[in-house]
Amino acid sequence: MASHKVLLITAVAMALAVGALLPATAFPNNHLVGDMGFWNLGVNYDDWARANNPIPAGDTLEFMYTAGDHTVVQVDENAYNNCDVNNNIGFWDSGDDILQLGEPGKYFFICGTGNHCSQGMKLAVVAT
Repeated sequence: MASHKVLLITAVAMALAVGALLPATAFPNNHLVGDMGFWNLGVNYDDWARANNPIPAGDTLEFMYTAGDHTVVQVDENAYNNCDVNNNIGFWDSGDDILQLGEPGKYFFICGTGNHCSQGMKLAVVAT
């Protein structure tokens, strides 16, 4: 009987040791764009990006806004600099858009409503 206890204790100790050596599984994090200011006019997205960059590839960005008031448009760097929604990479307008940064690289988003982009509703992030 005592040998069974020793065997069980040894097996548990070995399982814990092996588990401690395995790499932790990374779960993606969700980043609320603009924090509590959400995706709206009047939020400084340059400051938000500085505080949150780089973002690990695989993480998500969540754009929350009142549907109908704004949109999220993924664009290339040139379109970002010129607030140009033509030839966009992606377009969302649900009011709660969760977008995964699948690969390392630069990602650019603008609001395609009116002149909101030129008023500062634009975000550039780096995924690593």
